[in-house]
Formats: sequence, structure tokens, C-alpha cells
Amino acid sequence: MKRKKLIIILSILILICSSLIVYNRASSTNAITIRVAGDNSHPPYEYVDENGIYKGFNVDIMRAIAIEKGIDIEFVPMSWHDAVDALNSGEVDIIQGMSKTPEREKKYLFLTPTMINSQVIFVKADNKIIQELKDLNGFEVAYQESDVNEEEIKSINGVIPIPKKNQTEGLLSLVNGEVQAFIGNKEVGLYNLQKYKQFNSVKIVGEPISTVKYGLVTTKDNVEIANLLNEGIEQIKTDGTYDKIYRKWFGEQYIEKKNVFSLFIQQISIIGLIIALIILFMYLWNKQLVKQVDKRTVELQKANEKLISHRNQIYNLAYYDTVTGLPNRLYFLEAFEEILEESEGKNPNLAVLYIDLDRFKDINDSLGHDTGDKVLNIVGVRLKNILRPGDFLARFGGDEFLVLMKYKENKNEIIDFANKIIKEIQEPFSIYDVNHFLTCSIGISVYPEGGKDVNSLIKNADMAMYKAKEIGKNTYFIYYKQLSEIEIKKVKLLNQLREAKENDEFVLFYQPKVEVTTEKILGMEALIRWDNPTEGLLGPVRFIPLAEETDIILPIGEWVLREACRQNKYWIDSGYGPIRVSVNISARQFLQKDFVKKVDTILKEEKLDSKYLELEITESIAVMNIDYTLNILKDLKDLGVYISIDDFGTGYSSLNYLKEMCVDELKIDRTFVKDINVSNKSMSIIKATIHLAHEMGLKVTAEGAETKEHVQFLKDQNCNQIQGYYYSKPVPPTEVERLLIKCTEGC
Repeated sequence: MKRKKLIIILSILILICSSLIVYNRASSTNAITIRVAGDNSHPPYEYVDENGIYKGFNVDIMRAIAIEKGIDIEFVPMSWHDAVDALNSGEVDIIQGMSKTPEREKKYLFLTPTMINSQVIFVKADNKIIQELKDLNGFEVAYQESDVNEEEIKSINGVIPIPKKNQTEGLLSLVNGEVQAFIGNKEVGLYNLQKYKQFNSVKIVGEPISTVKYGLVTTKDNVEIANLLNEGIEQIKTDGTYDKIYRKWFGEQYIEKKNVFSLFIQQISIIGLIIALIILFMYLWNKQLVKQVDKRTVELQKANEKLISHRNQIYNLAYYDTVTGLPNRLYFLEAFEEILEESEGKNPNLAVLYIDLDRFKDINDSLGHDTGDKVLNIVGVRLKNILRPGDFLARFGGDEFLVLMKYKENKNEIIDFANKIIKEIQEPFSIYDVNHFLTCSIGISVYPEGGKDVNSLIKNADMAMYKAKEIGKNTYFIYYKQLSEIEIKKVKLLNQLREAKENDEFVLFYQPKVEVTTEKILGMEALIRWDNPTEGLLGPVRFIPLAEETDIILPIGEWVLREACRQNKYWIDSGYGPIRVSVNISARQFLQKDFVKKVDTILKEEKLDSKYLELEITESIAVMNIDYTLNILKDLKDLGVYISIDDFGTGYSSLNYLKEMCVDELKIDRTFVKDINVSNKSMSIIKATIHLAHEMGLKVTAEGAETKEHVQFLKDQNCNQIQGYYYSKPVPPTEVERLLIKCTEGC
């Protein structure tokens, strides 16, 4: 009897539930359907992901409005250009995201804005020319076709506009080097930089170039739809739904489970009946159901933790450097703006220190990028350890670091801190039980003299850093206004230098090396000169440091080596007597994997006996990677080439390695020779060096001998060869022939 009553009750419940479902479906068929066009590649606003799912800020906004107003939405994702055409032809009712401009407002009906968008310029991180719109003159600039920026770009004098299908293609064309700049939406650009891991290679300048209202748009005749959607926008802004969607795509992390239930609030009664039936019929399996719920809860918790972890990873990628763990350029820019805001309109005592590691590329080239990354990590730790309270450190990219420094009243604090950094970097870097030595150059710009905004301060500090490199590296330089003009001249000189070899503007001068006992010329040192078309004959000090900062030094160095061999072969064949010609080798040349092969090829092609070629390698190059150096020197000696260590005594101590090196000669640097009879320390160093070299079976050449006293002192110390103005300054090849004839019996 009880069983029959139970069956009757259940049947009544099922009939009620079915009626509610039929009623709900019938009522839903009367809902308005709106066709919505959207950009299929405009993240995070709207895009189709790798699984084919259409998502984004605009999509969530439309779905929330649809729930509030009881309307059906048919999404039609397509390209932006096609979306505009579809709205114009009436194929769709609205576009769910368009920037508002006076020209567009004449044609379309704009609804209540959902966003305020910023338009910015994206350029490569190493671009120092483009800072604002007017700098785009003469450059190729990508943008999204039919975008709000199209008219702005085309109005810039001299710009070469490059339209792209969407903003992702536009930004990637900049990353791939197809264009020099890309103008687009800031949020979309940052999303793509994060997605494609290009934060360190691209920067934002001219921020912002414009701000525009952004949101839903329809045609002028769709007033009814516009009013309905405006009501929906107002409702989701009032009840907090809009804020949650905004935070989801542009702001803080959140997990809001109530949103799931709010989507089905109209069907609560049906869900309640279904749950009651399930509980009634599934009572016997209750324990099993509880287990399944617990299992699902654990899965959801894991998914939630994974989501939070993923978002934290995205945040770290956006604001922190992956190699050193330090804040990156983007974080540095935001930190600077916060400090300016905190100053409340007063000029804060701020300085930007731009730190660049000298010859760091040589470490990457010779030891590999893994070792380079270890060095960068150690540099980051050392700099972090000496920061003062209130200072901010970031890795700017490559081997460059930035410090945003607060000083109290005295600007000498900045200089003291710069010297402390230089001293810290000079300490040896122990990698795999081998000591490596580095120095750094620091450019300093002080607010507001060095710039009133962060981009100007960084640009001018960068300029000052290059000036520090020019004056010898391992030092600092403070920016001043006239330095900008110097930088322009430097760029002009660099451009001329790139064409100098092709235009046959390089010439070699030669300075004799005289044997002390006989005063005969035993060799010549080849010294490059540049016959610059505007400035005349330039010495190596003017352009070699500039060439060493780029790969230009490689073709120049190869030309010097070949020309010196050719000239020496000519002298020998002309009967001037066999002498040895020495060539200075740059660090980048020495670290080339095929360096020995290139030397051998040039000797063979110029038909010069290897014993008449001398290669001069500086002490700092020799100890940079001692294992590599020992192997290369051995290979060169196997060729029969004469090898000398140049500038001995000016670099890091190499006495521990000297006995292992296959070298023939030490060259005492001119800085010691010029102080003879002035500095007892210099005289002692010269005496000790000559004695040490002779004990090891090496010859010694002293550079920079200019007076009779210099020559006499070196003779007294049994120095083998002397080079300097006392005998001859560097002269062209025709003058060399005259010297060779004159000094046959002694100079």
C-alpha cells in the first residue's frame, strides 16, 4: 500500500516537472535573437582560442547582458575588416567592440562605453630613434586594417603604412623585423608580448598617443536594440557583474562560483525538483554519490590551484626576468611612475644608472650562453646585495641592468654608489672552478637635468654609458645636454664606418721595432688609419672602439691581417730584407671558431712564410678563457706564427698562465715607459718584467720610447727591442722603404 502511494506521488512530481520544462522552452522561443560580430583575433577582448572556443572580455560582457535582458545572442567571429563590412551590409546587428571617433560617430550609433582604450607605439627594445609619432617619418609602420589608428598613421608625413589583418600579425611583423614600429591597442599588445615571450625584445614609447572610448556599436536605425543593450550594460555595471568580468581579463585574480548559479537562476525550481527526484531515487547509492562529489571537489580544487599558478606564472613573465629573477623593464617603468606620483609634484632626488658589462659578448661567444647566464645571475646577486634602502634594481635586457636610485641632498652619493658597483663587478667570477674577469661601464642621468620622464632618463643614461665605454670602459659618465649632439655624431660616424671598407678608405701605417744592440729594424707593427671623407685621416682611437661594439671589427680585422701580409711579401720580394710584420688581434677575432684557419688561409693566399707574421694579443684577451687561449696559441705556433702578448702589465695578472702559453715575446705597455725617470714604481715594473721574460726564454719589446733617457734605461735593462717616436712615428708604406734602406747598418 505504501509502495503504491509512493509511486503516485512520484508520478505527480514528474508531471509537474515536465510541465515546467515545456513552459520554460515555450517562453524561451519568444526571446529576441541578436547577431553579434566580433574580431576573431583581438585578445584579450575577443578571440578564438586553440580549441576553437570564442572567448574574451567582450564575449563575457555580451553573455552577461543576454542573461539580464533575456535575449539570445548569436556570435559571428570574423576578421575586423569583415566585421565592419557585415555591420554596414546588415548581416549582423552589432559589433561588440569598436573605438569611438568623430568620423565613426557620424555613421554609427555608439552604446554606453565598456572600456577606455590606450593607443601606443611598439618598437624594438634596442631602437633609440623612435620616441613619439613624429619620429616615424621614413619608417615602415604596421597597424590593423580599418583600425582607429589608420587615419592617424596615414596623416604622418613620410610614414610608410603597412596594414595587417589583425593586431597580432602587426606586432609579430615588428618582432620579425618586417617593420620598424607597430601602432595598436596597449592591452592587446601586452597580451601578445606575454603570449609569444617577447617582453625583452619590444618596448612601448609615446605612451599613450591617444585614448578612446570603446564598446558596442550598431547602425543608426537600430535604436530599439541599442536602448535594450544600454539597459543591460547599466544593469551589469550596477550589480557588480561588469567589475568581475573586468577583473577576470584585466585585473586581479578571482574565483566567483555564484556566477555559475546566476546563469541558471530562471530554472531554480526545475533544478530543485530534479535534485529531489535524484535524492529520492538514488538514496541507496548515497554513499557512492558522496564519494563522487568528494572526488570532483578535489579535482576542482586542483584545477583552481593550477589556474592560480598559471596566472602567477603569467604575472612573473610580465614583470620579472627569467634569468636573474630581477624585475624587468616593464616593472622598472611602473616603479618609476609610482615614485613620481608619491613625490606629489615636487622634484624627487632621483638618478638612473645604466650598467653595461664590458666585453660580455666575448664570454657568450667563447664559453656559451649557459655560462653567460650564470655570470648574469651572479651580477644580479652582487648588485642586489649593495642596493641601499629605497633603490630599485632591474635587468633591462642582454647584459644591461638599471638602478633607480634615490639620493638625499648631495649628488656625490650617486658617484660613490657608481664606484661601488664598478668595484663589485671587478671581483673575479668563478664558473666551473675557473676565474673570469669582467668590468662594467655606467651611464648616469639625474632627474630632471637628464630627463623629466622615465624614457628620457633611460635613453640619456644609455647615451652616457656609451660615452663611458669610449673613454676606456670600467668607469662611469654623467649625462649632460650636449651629449645628445655627440651621440648624433657617433651614429653618423658609425654609418660611415660601415661603408669605409667597401670604399677602400682604410690604409695601414707601420712603426718600426728596433733591436737594442744593433739598432737595426727587425720588424714593423701594422697600425690602421681611416681616410674619412669628411674628417680626414683618423687614428684607431677614433673608430676602433666603435667597431668593437659591433661586428664591424671582424671584416676590418681580417682586412688588416691580409693587407699586412700582402705588403710584407711585397717588401721581401723587392729586396728590402726579410722582416716580421705584427698585427693587433681584437677579442672578437681571437674568439672566432675558425680564427686559426683564417690566418692559415691568408698566409697561403698571400704566399708569405708564417715566420714573418707576428700576432699581438692583449693580456686581457689571453686570460679571458685560459683553456681556449692555450689551445688557440698552440695551433698558431704549429703554423709557425710569431706571437706576442701586448700591453703586458695593464690587465689582470696572468703570471700563473704565462708559463703555459706558447708565446715568443712580451710587449711592455707605453704607460710604464713614459714614466721612466718619473715613477720608481714604473721603473721597477719594467725591470721585473724584463727579468721575468728572459728567465722564461721570452723576448721583450718596450713601446712608447720617445726620449734618449727612455732608450738608455731600456738598453741598461737588456730590453731586446724598442718601439717609439724616438726612432720613428707610424709612417705609410713608401716611408717604410726609406727607413729600411736607412737602417740597414743601424738607425
